[in-house]
Amino acid sequence: MTVEYIKIAGNCVGLLLLIAAMLSASKYYLHFLQLESYYLAGYSRFMLKKWYCFALAALIGLLALIPFDYISMIILPLEAVAVYLVGKRLLLQTNAKKSLAVTARIKRLTAAQGILLAAVAAGVAFAAEGGRLCGLFGLMPALMPFITFAAGLVTKPLEYAVRRYYINDAKKILASREDLKIIGITGSYGKTSTKFLLSTILSEKYSVLTPPSSYNTTLGVVRVIRERLQTDDQVFICEMGSRHLGDIREICSFVKPDIGIITSIGPQHLETFGTMENIVKGKFELIEAVKDAAFFPLGNEYTERMLAMAQDKCSAYAFAVNRECYMHAENLTVGPDGSCFALVNQEGESVFCTTALLGMHNVQNIVGCAAVAYKMGLTMEQIARGIAKLKPVEHRLQIVSRRPVTVIDDAFNSSPDGAKAALAVLGSFPGRRIIVTPGFVELGQKQEEYHRIFGSQIAEAADVAVLVGARTAAIGQGLLEAGFNEQNIIRVASLAEASDYIGRMGRAGDTVLFENDLPDNY
Repeated sequence: MTVEYIKIAGNCVGLLLLIAAMLSASKYYLHFLQLESYYLAGYSRFMLKKWYCFALAALIGLLALIPFDYISMIILPLEAVAVYLVGKRLLLQTNAKKSLAVTARIKRLTAAQGILLAAVAAGVAFAAEGGRLCGLFGLMPALMPFITFAAGLVTKPLEYAVRRYYINDAKKILASREDLKIIGITGSYGKTSTKFLLSTILSEKYSVLTPPSSYNTTLGVVRVIRERLQTDDQVFICEMGSRHLGDIREICSFVKPDIGIITSIGPQHLETFGTMENIVKGKFELIEAVKDAAFFPLGNEYTERMLAMAQDKCSAYAFAVNRECYMHAENLTVGPDGSCFALVNQEGESVFCTTALLGMHNVQNIVGCAAVAYKMGLTMEQIARGIAKLKPVEHRLQIVSRRPVTVIDDAFNSSPDGAKAALAVLGSFPGRRIIVTPGFVELGQKQEEYHRIFGSQIAEAADVAVLVGARTAAIGQGLLEAGFNEQNIIRVASLAEASDYIGRMGRAGDTVLFENDLPDNY
Protein backbone atom coordinates (compact mmCIF):
# COMPACT_ATOMS: atom_id res chain seq x y z
CA MET A 1 0.00 0.00 0.00
CA THR A 2 2.84 2.33 0.90
CA VAL A 3 4.49 1.57 -2.44
CA GLU A 4 1.31 2.53 -4.33
CA TYR A 5 1.10 5.84 -2.42
CA ILE A 6 4.73 6.57 -3.32
CA LYS A 7 3.95 5.94 -6.99
CA ILE A 8 0.88 8.16 -6.95
CA ALA A 9 2.60 10.95 -5.01
CA GLY A 10 5.64 10.84 -7.27
CA ASN A 11 3.54 10.91 -10.42
CA CYS A 12 1.39 13.77 -9.09
CA VAL A 13 4.49 15.84 -8.33
CA GLY A 14 5.83 15.13 -11.81
CA LEU A 15 2.50 16.05 -13.36
CA LEU A 16 2.37 19.36 -11.46
CA LEU A 17 5.88 20.13 -12.70
CA LEU A 18 4.77 19.35 -16.26
CA ILE A 19 1.74 21.66 -15.99
CA ALA A 20 3.94 24.44 -14.54
CA ALA A 21 6.42 24.00 -17.42
CA MET A 22 3.60 24.11 -19.97
CA LEU A 23 2.23 27.32 -18.46
CA SER A 24 5.71 28.84 -18.76
CA ALA A 25 5.99 27.70 -22.39
CA SER A 26 2.49 29.05 -23.12
CA LYS A 27 3.89 32.61 -23.02
CA TYR A 28 4.89 31.98 -26.64
CA TYR A 29 1.28 31.35 -27.67
CA LEU A 30 -0.17 34.06 -25.40
CA HIS A 31 2.22 36.56 -27.00
CA PHE A 32 0.78 35.95 -30.44
CA LEU A 33 -2.79 35.95 -29.14
CA GLN A 34 -2.05 39.39 -27.67
CA LEU A 35 -0.49 40.60 -30.94
CA GLU A 36 -3.71 39.57 -32.70
CA SER A 37 -5.63 41.81 -30.26
CA TYR A 38 -7.07 38.63 -28.69
CA TYR A 39 -9.03 37.82 -31.85
CA LEU A 40 -9.16 34.02 -31.92
CA ALA A 41 -9.56 33.92 -35.72
CA GLY A 42 -6.26 35.78 -36.16
CA TYR A 43 -4.58 33.55 -33.58
CA SER A 44 -5.80 30.47 -35.46
CA ARG A 45 -4.32 31.76 -38.74
CA PHE A 46 -1.02 32.32 -36.98
CA MET A 47 -0.98 28.84 -35.46
CA LEU A 48 -1.65 27.21 -38.84
CA LYS A 49 1.48 28.93 -40.13
CA LYS A 50 3.44 27.70 -37.11
CA TRP A 51 2.79 23.99 -37.70
CA TYR A 52 6.28 23.13 -36.50
CA CYS A 53 5.25 24.10 -32.96
CA PHE A 54 2.80 21.21 -32.95
CA ALA A 55 5.43 18.85 -34.35
CA LEU A 56 7.91 19.91 -31.66
CA ALA A 57 5.38 19.35 -28.91
CA ALA A 58 4.41 15.96 -30.37
CA LEU A 59 8.07 14.89 -30.40
CA ILE A 60 8.25 15.55 -26.69
CA GLY A 61 5.07 13.51 -26.39
CA LEU A 62 6.87 10.41 -27.69
CA LEU A 63 7.79 9.86 -24.06
CA ALA A 64 4.20 8.66 -23.76
CA LEU A 65 5.30 5.38 -25.36
CA ILE A 66 7.23 4.49 -22.22
CA PRO A 67 5.08 2.40 -19.83
CA PHE A 68 4.34 4.24 -16.58
CA ASP A 69 5.29 2.71 -13.29
CA TYR A 70 8.14 3.76 -11.02
CA ILE A 71 9.91 5.08 -14.12
CA SER A 72 7.14 7.67 -14.60
CA MET A 73 8.37 9.41 -11.46
CA ILE A 74 11.52 10.19 -13.44
CA ILE A 75 10.02 10.67 -16.92
CA LEU A 76 7.45 13.33 -16.00
CA PRO A 77 9.98 15.69 -14.34
CA LEU A 78 12.35 15.17 -17.29
CA GLU A 79 9.53 15.96 -19.70
CA ALA A 80 8.72 19.09 -17.66
CA VAL A 81 12.32 20.24 -18.06
CA ALA A 82 12.19 19.52 -21.81
CA VAL A 83 8.93 21.47 -22.24
CA TYR A 84 10.34 24.40 -20.25
CA LEU A 85 13.55 24.50 -22.31
CA VAL A 86 11.66 24.25 -25.62
CA GLY A 87 9.37 27.07 -24.50
CA LYS A 88 12.36 29.24 -23.62
CA ARG A 89 13.90 28.44 -26.99
CA LEU A 90 10.74 29.46 -28.85
CA LEU A 91 10.60 32.75 -26.95
CA LEU A 92 14.26 33.46 -27.73
CA GLN A 93 13.77 32.65 -31.42
CA THR A 94 10.85 35.07 -31.57
CA ASN A 95 13.27 37.95 -30.80
CA ALA A 96 10.22 40.06 -30.09
CA LYS A 97 10.16 43.71 -31.04
CA LYS A 98 7.12 44.07 -28.80
CA SER A 99 7.34 41.74 -25.82
CA LEU A 100 4.40 40.08 -24.13
CA ALA A 101 2.75 42.62 -21.82
CA VAL A 102 1.78 40.80 -18.64
CA THR A 103 -1.57 42.53 -18.20
CA ALA A 104 -4.47 41.54 -15.97
CA ARG A 105 -6.02 39.83 -18.99
CA ILE A 106 -2.92 37.74 -19.61
CA LYS A 107 -2.96 36.70 -15.95
CA ARG A 108 -6.61 35.64 -16.27
CA LEU A 109 -5.81 33.67 -19.43
CA THR A 110 -2.90 31.95 -17.67
CA ALA A 111 -5.16 30.96 -14.77
CA ALA A 112 -7.72 29.58 -17.24
CA GLN A 113 -4.98 27.59 -18.97
CA GLY A 114 -3.93 26.10 -15.62
CA ILE A 115 -7.50 25.04 -14.86
CA LEU A 116 -7.94 23.53 -18.33
CA LEU A 117 -4.66 21.62 -18.06
CA ALA A 118 -5.65 20.27 -14.65
CA ALA A 119 -9.01 19.19 -16.12
CA VAL A 120 -7.27 17.42 -19.01
CA ALA A 121 -4.93 15.65 -16.58
CA ALA A 122 -7.84 14.60 -14.39
CA GLY A 123 -9.72 13.31 -17.42
CA VAL A 124 -6.76 11.24 -18.58
CA ALA A 125 -6.28 9.80 -15.10
CA PHE A 126 -9.97 8.96 -14.79
CA ALA A 127 -10.02 7.29 -18.20
CA ALA A 128 -6.95 5.17 -17.42
CA GLU A 129 -7.59 1.59 -16.31
CA GLY A 130 -8.09 1.42 -12.54
CA GLY A 131 -7.46 5.16 -12.23
CA ARG A 132 -3.70 4.63 -12.61
CA LEU A 133 -1.61 7.24 -14.37
CA CYS A 134 -0.82 6.39 -17.98
CA GLY A 135 1.58 7.41 -20.71
CA LEU A 136 -1.01 9.66 -22.36
CA PHE A 137 0.21 12.44 -20.06
CA GLY A 138 3.28 12.60 -22.27
CA LEU A 139 1.15 13.91 -25.12
CA MET A 140 -0.14 16.90 -23.14
CA PRO A 141 2.49 19.34 -24.50
CA ALA A 142 1.06 18.86 -28.00
CA LEU A 143 -2.21 20.33 -26.70
CA MET A 144 -0.69 23.62 -25.59
CA PRO A 145 -1.68 25.75 -28.64
CA PHE A 146 -5.24 24.41 -28.33
CA ILE A 147 -5.29 25.04 -24.58
CA THR A 148 -4.42 28.70 -25.24
CA PHE A 149 -7.23 28.91 -27.80
CA ALA A 150 -9.66 27.26 -25.38
CA ALA A 151 -8.62 29.63 -22.57
CA GLY A 152 -9.36 32.58 -24.86
CA LEU A 153 -12.74 31.07 -25.68
CA VAL A 154 -13.92 30.27 -22.13
CA THR A 155 -12.82 33.65 -20.75
CA LYS A 156 -14.67 35.67 -23.41
CA PRO A 157 -17.77 36.30 -21.25
CA LEU A 158 -15.58 37.45 -18.35
CA GLU A 159 -13.48 39.68 -20.63
CA TYR A 160 -16.64 41.18 -22.11
CA ALA A 161 -17.88 42.06 -18.61
CA VAL A 162 -14.49 43.57 -17.67
CA ARG A 163 -14.44 45.50 -20.95
CA ARG A 164 -17.94 46.92 -20.36
CA TYR A 165 -17.02 47.98 -16.82
CA TYR A 166 -14.02 50.02 -17.98
CA ILE A 167 -15.88 51.46 -20.98
CA ASN A 168 -18.76 52.59 -18.76
CA ASP A 169 -16.31 54.15 -16.33
CA ALA A 170 -14.65 56.12 -19.16
CA LYS A 171 -18.09 57.11 -20.43
CA LYS A 172 -19.00 58.54 -17.00
CA ILE A 173 -15.76 60.52 -16.86
CA LEU A 174 -16.36 62.09 -20.27
CA ALA A 175 -20.02 62.75 -19.47
CA SER A 176 -18.87 64.87 -16.53
CA ARG A 177 -16.72 67.01 -18.87
CA GLU A 178 -19.19 68.77 -21.14
CA ASP A 179 -16.59 71.52 -21.62
CA LEU A 180 -14.12 69.10 -23.24
CA LYS A 181 -13.78 69.33 -27.03
CA ILE A 182 -13.18 65.85 -28.50
CA ILE A 183 -11.52 65.30 -31.88
CA GLY A 184 -11.53 61.84 -33.46
CA ILE A 185 -8.87 60.87 -36.01
CA THR A 186 -8.90 57.79 -38.23
CA GLY A 187 -7.65 56.64 -41.61
CA SER A 188 -5.68 53.87 -43.23
CA TYR A 189 -2.38 55.53 -42.40
CA GLY A 190 -1.12 58.80 -40.93
CA LYS A 191 -3.36 58.70 -37.84
CA THR A 192 -0.63 58.87 -35.21
CA SER A 193 1.40 61.49 -37.08
CA THR A 194 -1.70 63.65 -37.58
CA LYS A 195 -2.58 63.33 -33.89
CA PHE A 196 0.77 64.75 -32.82
CA LEU A 197 0.76 67.42 -35.54
CA LEU A 198 -2.69 68.60 -34.49
CA SER A 199 -1.73 68.57 -30.82
CA THR A 200 1.28 70.80 -31.46
CA ILE A 201 -0.75 73.32 -33.47
CA LEU A 202 -3.73 73.42 -31.08
CA SER A 203 -1.37 73.88 -28.14
CA GLU A 204 -0.87 77.44 -29.38
CA LYS A 205 -4.27 78.18 -27.84
CA TYR A 206 -5.55 75.18 -25.87
CA SER A 207 -4.50 72.67 -23.24
CA VAL A 208 -4.53 69.38 -25.17
CA LEU A 209 -4.66 65.75 -24.01
CA THR A 210 -2.74 63.68 -26.57
CA PRO A 211 -2.55 59.90 -26.05
CA PRO A 212 0.99 58.50 -26.31
CA SER A 213 2.14 56.36 -29.22
CA SER A 214 -0.61 54.40 -30.98
CA TYR A 215 -3.19 54.17 -28.18
CA ASN A 216 -5.99 53.68 -30.69
CA THR A 217 -7.91 50.57 -29.59
CA THR A 218 -11.02 50.65 -27.43
CA LEU A 219 -9.23 49.74 -24.21
CA GLY A 220 -6.25 51.91 -25.12
CA VAL A 221 -8.55 54.92 -25.42
CA VAL A 222 -10.32 53.91 -22.18
CA ARG A 223 -6.99 53.77 -20.38
CA VAL A 224 -6.03 57.26 -21.57
CA ILE A 225 -9.34 58.70 -20.35
CA ARG A 226 -9.17 56.99 -16.96
CA GLU A 227 -5.48 57.63 -16.27
CA ARG A 228 -4.47 60.81 -18.12
CA LEU A 229 -7.42 63.18 -18.47
CA GLN A 230 -6.88 66.29 -16.29
CA THR A 231 -9.39 68.89 -15.13
CA ASP A 232 -7.62 71.65 -17.06
CA ASP A 233 -7.58 69.76 -20.38
CA GLN A 234 -9.66 71.62 -22.97
CA VAL A 235 -9.21 69.31 -25.99
CA PHE A 236 -8.92 65.53 -26.21
CA ILE A 237 -7.49 64.15 -29.46
CA CYS A 238 -8.61 60.55 -29.85
CA GLU A 239 -6.87 58.36 -32.41
CA MET A 240 -9.16 55.54 -33.55
CA GLY A 241 -7.69 52.42 -35.15
CA SER A 242 -9.70 49.61 -36.69
CA ARG A 243 -9.12 46.20 -38.21
CA HIS A 244 -12.77 45.12 -38.32
CA LEU A 245 -16.16 46.68 -38.90
CA GLY A 246 -17.55 48.01 -35.62
CA ASP A 247 -14.19 48.83 -34.00
CA ILE A 248 -14.56 52.59 -34.42
CA ARG A 249 -18.28 52.49 -33.65
CA GLU A 250 -17.46 50.96 -30.26
CA ILE A 251 -14.97 53.74 -29.44
CA CYS A 252 -17.43 56.43 -30.57
CA SER A 253 -20.15 54.91 -28.36
CA PHE A 254 -18.45 56.43 -25.32
CA VAL A 255 -16.07 59.04 -26.76
CA LYS A 256 -18.76 60.92 -28.76
CA PRO A 257 -16.44 63.15 -30.86
CA ASP A 258 -17.31 66.72 -31.76
CA ILE A 259 -14.97 66.77 -34.78
CA GLY A 260 -13.68 64.01 -37.02
CA ILE A 261 -10.68 63.87 -39.36
CA ILE A 262 -10.08 61.27 -42.07
CA THR A 263 -6.37 61.14 -42.91
CA SER A 264 -6.44 58.65 -45.80
CA ILE A 265 -8.18 55.59 -47.19
CA GLY A 266 -6.20 52.70 -48.65
CA PRO A 267 -5.85 48.90 -48.50
CA GLN A 268 -4.33 48.79 -45.00
CA HIS A 269 -5.85 45.84 -43.04
CA LEU A 270 -7.50 44.56 -46.22
CA GLU A 271 -6.93 41.03 -44.90
CA THR A 272 -9.24 41.57 -41.92
CA PHE A 273 -11.73 43.98 -43.57
CA GLY A 274 -12.09 41.82 -46.68
CA THR A 275 -12.90 44.59 -49.19
CA MET A 276 -12.18 48.26 -49.80
CA GLU A 277 -15.89 48.94 -49.34
CA ASN A 278 -15.67 47.55 -45.82
CA ILE A 279 -12.65 49.74 -45.11
CA VAL A 280 -14.64 52.81 -46.18
CA LYS A 281 -17.59 51.71 -44.03
CA GLY A 282 -15.32 51.05 -41.07
CA LYS A 283 -13.67 54.47 -41.23
CA PHE A 284 -16.99 56.22 -41.90
CA GLU A 285 -18.20 55.00 -38.50
CA LEU A 286 -16.35 58.02 -37.08
CA ILE A 287 -18.23 60.44 -39.34
CA GLU A 288 -21.56 58.91 -38.38
CA ALA A 289 -20.78 59.75 -34.74
CA VAL A 290 -19.42 63.32 -34.96
CA LYS A 291 -21.61 66.07 -33.53
CA ASP A 292 -20.19 69.10 -35.32
CA ALA A 293 -17.79 68.86 -38.26
CA ALA A 294 -15.71 66.44 -40.31
CA PHE A 295 -12.61 67.03 -42.48
CA PHE A 296 -11.52 65.09 -45.56
CA PRO A 297 -8.44 65.23 -47.84
CA LEU A 298 -8.99 65.73 -51.55
CA GLY A 299 -7.07 63.67 -54.08
CA ASN A 300 -8.26 60.23 -52.92
CA GLU A 301 -11.32 58.65 -54.51
CA TYR A 302 -12.47 57.10 -51.26
CA THR A 303 -12.08 60.20 -49.08
CA GLU A 304 -13.83 62.33 -51.70
CA ARG A 305 -16.68 59.83 -51.73
CA MET A 306 -16.83 60.02 -47.93
CA LEU A 307 -16.91 63.82 -48.15
CA ALA A 308 -20.03 63.60 -50.34
CA MET A 309 -21.59 61.01 -48.00
CA ALA A 310 -21.01 63.27 -44.99
CA GLN A 311 -22.84 66.30 -46.37
CA ASP A 312 -26.20 65.36 -44.81
CA LYS A 313 -24.72 64.15 -41.51
CA CYS A 314 -22.58 67.07 -40.32
CA SER A 315 -20.65 70.11 -41.53
CA ALA A 316 -18.14 68.63 -43.98
CA TYR A 317 -14.93 70.40 -45.02
CA ALA A 318 -12.15 69.58 -47.49
CA PHE A 319 -8.42 70.20 -47.29
CA ALA A 320 -5.81 69.73 -50.00
CA VAL A 321 -2.52 70.63 -51.61
CA ASN A 322 -2.80 72.83 -54.72
CA ARG A 323 -6.62 72.64 -54.83
CA GLU A 324 -8.77 75.47 -53.52
CA CYS A 325 -11.11 74.42 -50.69
CA TYR A 326 -11.69 75.17 -46.99
CA MET A 327 -7.92 75.03 -46.35
CA HIS A 328 -5.19 74.37 -48.86
CA ALA A 329 -1.44 74.69 -49.45
CA GLU A 330 0.12 76.25 -52.53
CA ASN A 331 3.56 77.28 -53.78
CA LEU A 332 4.90 74.12 -52.15
CA THR A 333 8.60 73.31 -51.97
CA VAL A 334 9.68 69.96 -50.51
CA GLY A 335 13.20 68.63 -50.14
CA PRO A 336 15.65 66.73 -47.92
CA ASP A 337 15.57 69.47 -45.28
CA GLY A 338 11.79 69.85 -44.99
CA SER A 339 9.02 71.79 -46.66
CA CYS A 340 7.71 75.33 -47.07
CA PHE A 341 4.40 76.47 -48.48
CA ALA A 342 1.68 79.10 -48.37
CA LEU A 343 -1.31 78.09 -46.26
CA VAL A 344 -4.55 79.57 -47.62
CA ASN A 345 -8.02 79.47 -46.04
CA GLN A 346 -11.39 79.71 -47.80
CA GLU A 347 -11.49 83.49 -47.28
CA GLY A 348 -8.24 83.83 -49.22
CA GLU A 349 -6.17 84.72 -46.16
CA SER A 350 -2.63 83.37 -46.58
CA VAL A 351 0.36 82.75 -44.31
CA PHE A 352 3.84 81.42 -45.09
CA CYS A 353 4.74 78.15 -43.31
CA THR A 354 7.90 76.12 -42.88
CA THR A 355 8.35 72.66 -41.37
CA ALA A 356 11.14 70.15 -40.86
CA LEU A 357 8.79 67.31 -41.84
CA LEU A 358 9.56 65.46 -45.06
CA GLY A 359 7.24 64.82 -47.99
CA MET A 360 4.11 66.15 -49.65
CA HIS A 361 1.88 63.70 -47.75
CA ASN A 362 3.03 65.26 -44.47
CA VAL A 363 2.15 68.69 -45.85
CA GLN A 364 -1.34 67.40 -46.62
CA ASN A 365 -1.69 66.11 -43.05
CA ILE A 366 -0.50 69.49 -41.76
CA VAL A 367 -3.08 71.29 -43.90
CA GLY A 368 -5.79 69.02 -42.46
CA CYS A 369 -4.69 69.89 -38.94
CA ALA A 370 -4.63 73.59 -39.88
CA ALA A 371 -8.21 73.27 -41.15
CA VAL A 372 -9.36 71.85 -37.81
CA ALA A 373 -7.40 74.47 -35.85
CA TYR A 374 -8.92 77.29 -37.94
CA LYS A 375 -12.39 75.89 -37.35
CA MET A 376 -11.60 75.88 -33.61
CA GLY A 377 -10.71 79.57 -33.58
CA LEU A 378 -6.95 79.74 -34.06
CA THR A 379 -5.66 82.57 -36.22
CA MET A 380 -3.56 81.84 -39.30
CA GLU A 381 -0.54 83.30 -37.50
CA GLN A 382 -1.05 80.97 -34.51
CA ILE A 383 -1.35 78.04 -36.89
CA ALA A 384 1.89 79.00 -38.68
CA ARG A 385 3.72 79.23 -35.33
CA GLY A 386 2.51 75.75 -34.44
CA ILE A 387 3.56 74.37 -37.82
CA ALA A 388 7.10 75.73 -37.33
CA LYS A 389 7.34 73.72 -34.09
CA LEU A 390 6.39 70.37 -35.63
CA LYS A 391 8.80 67.48 -35.18
CA PRO A 392 8.92 64.11 -36.97
CA VAL A 393 7.10 61.32 -35.16
CA GLU A 394 9.27 58.35 -34.18
CA HIS A 395 9.58 55.68 -36.93
CA ARG A 396 7.57 57.77 -39.41
CA LEU A 397 9.93 59.31 -41.98
CA GLN A 398 12.26 60.24 -39.16
CA ILE A 399 15.84 61.11 -40.08
CA VAL A 400 17.93 59.34 -37.45
CA SER A 401 21.34 60.04 -39.01
CA ARG A 402 22.81 62.38 -41.62
CA ARG A 403 26.52 61.50 -41.58
CA PRO A 404 28.20 59.68 -43.16
CA VAL A 405 25.01 57.96 -44.37
CA THR A 406 21.56 59.54 -44.19
CA VAL A 407 19.18 57.07 -42.54
CA ILE A 408 15.42 57.58 -42.79
CA ASP A 409 13.35 55.48 -40.38
CA ASP A 410 9.87 54.82 -41.78
CA ALA A 411 9.57 51.44 -40.11
CA PHE A 412 6.16 51.80 -38.49
CA ASN A 413 3.32 49.82 -40.06
CA SER A 414 3.79 50.70 -43.73
CA SER A 415 0.99 50.61 -46.29
CA PRO A 416 1.04 50.86 -50.11
CA ASP A 417 0.08 54.55 -50.06
CA GLY A 418 2.47 55.37 -47.21
CA ALA A 419 5.32 53.55 -48.94
CA LYS A 420 4.67 55.44 -52.18
CA ALA A 421 4.90 58.71 -50.27
CA ALA A 422 8.10 57.55 -48.55
CA LEU A 423 9.65 56.66 -51.91
CA ALA A 424 8.87 60.17 -53.15
CA VAL A 425 10.84 61.48 -50.16
CA LEU A 426 13.73 59.09 -50.86
CA GLY A 427 13.80 60.25 -54.47
CA SER A 428 14.36 63.85 -53.37
CA PHE A 429 17.73 63.01 -51.78
CA PRO A 430 20.98 63.26 -53.76
CA GLY A 431 23.54 60.47 -54.04
CA ARG A 432 22.96 56.72 -54.02
CA ARG A 433 19.53 55.78 -52.67
CA ILE A 434 18.94 52.47 -50.88
CA ILE A 435 15.69 50.99 -49.57
CA VAL A 436 15.43 48.21 -46.98
CA THR A 437 12.00 46.58 -46.77
CA PRO A 438 10.21 43.33 -45.85
CA GLY A 439 7.10 44.43 -47.77
CA PHE A 440 3.56 44.82 -46.47
CA VAL A 441 1.23 42.71 -44.34
CA GLU A 442 -2.54 42.28 -43.96
CA LEU A 443 -3.33 42.83 -47.63
CA GLY A 444 -4.98 39.43 -48.09
CA GLN A 445 -5.21 38.11 -51.63
CA LYS A 446 -4.06 41.46 -53.02
CA GLN A 447 -0.67 41.22 -51.32
CA GLU A 448 1.35 39.98 -54.30
CA GLU A 449 -0.28 42.53 -56.61
CA TYR A 450 0.60 45.40 -54.28
CA HIS A 451 4.11 44.00 -53.81
CA ARG A 452 4.70 43.99 -57.59
CA ILE A 453 3.49 47.59 -57.82
CA PHE A 454 5.75 48.46 -54.88
CA GLY A 455 8.68 46.90 -56.75
CA SER A 456 8.02 49.04 -59.83
CA GLN A 457 7.83 52.16 -57.63
CA ILE A 458 11.12 51.28 -55.94
CA ALA A 459 12.73 50.99 -59.38
CA GLU A 460 11.92 54.65 -60.04
CA ALA A 461 13.19 56.00 -56.70
CA ALA A 462 16.05 53.78 -55.50
CA ASP A 463 19.40 52.52 -56.78
CA VAL A 464 19.69 49.51 -54.45
CA ALA A 465 16.86 47.41 -52.98
CA VAL A 466 17.51 45.26 -49.92
CA LEU A 467 14.59 42.81 -49.65
CA VAL A 468 14.12 41.22 -46.23
CA GLY A 469 12.58 37.77 -45.79
CA ALA A 470 10.61 35.31 -47.88
CA ARG A 471 7.56 37.55 -48.40
CA THR A 472 9.34 39.82 -50.90
CA ALA A 473 9.45 37.62 -54.03
CA ALA A 474 6.75 39.67 -55.77
CA ILE A 475 8.61 42.91 -54.95
CA GLY A 476 11.66 41.49 -56.71
CA GLN A 477 9.48 40.52 -59.65
CA GLY A 478 8.11 44.06 -59.88
CA LEU A 479 11.64 45.47 -59.77
CA LEU A 480 12.82 43.24 -62.64
CA GLU A 481 9.73 43.97 -64.73
CA ALA A 482 10.52 47.68 -64.35
CA GLY A 483 14.05 47.12 -65.69
CA PHE A 484 15.88 47.33 -62.35
CA ASN A 485 19.43 45.95 -62.33
CA GLU A 486 19.20 42.48 -60.75
CA GLN A 487 22.68 42.87 -59.26
CA ASN A 488 21.32 45.73 -57.17
CA ILE A 489 18.62 43.54 -55.62
CA ILE A 490 20.00 42.22 -52.33
CA ARG A 491 18.03 39.43 -50.64
CA VAL A 492 18.57 38.86 -46.91
CA ALA A 493 16.78 36.78 -44.30
CA SER A 494 16.46 39.33 -41.51
CA LEU A 495 16.67 42.99 -40.59
CA ALA A 496 19.93 42.21 -38.79
CA GLU A 497 21.43 40.91 -42.04
CA ALA A 498 20.17 44.01 -43.87
CA SER A 499 21.77 46.29 -41.29
CA ASP A 500 25.00 44.33 -41.59
CA TYR A 501 24.93 44.77 -45.37
CA ILE A 502 24.42 48.53 -45.04
CA GLY A 503 27.27 48.68 -42.53
CA ARG A 504 29.62 46.89 -44.96
CA MET A 505 28.52 48.34 -48.29
CA GLY A 506 27.20 51.79 -47.40
CA ARG A 507 29.31 54.77 -48.31
CA ALA A 508 29.35 58.46 -47.47
CA GLY A 509 26.56 60.35 -49.22
CA ASP A 510 24.17 57.38 -49.38
CA THR A 511 20.57 57.70 -48.23
CA VAL A 512 18.97 54.60 -46.71
CA LEU A 513 15.21 54.28 -46.22
CA PHE A 514 14.01 51.60 -43.81
CA GLU A 515 10.46 51.05 -45.02
CA ASN A 516 8.32 48.94 -42.67
CA ASP A 517 9.31 46.49 -39.96
CA LEU A 518 7.13 43.39 -39.72
CA PRO A 519 5.28 42.87 -36.43
CA ASP A 520 6.18 39.76 -34.44
CA ASN A 521 3.16 37.76 -35.63
CA TYR A 522 4.56 38.00 -39.19
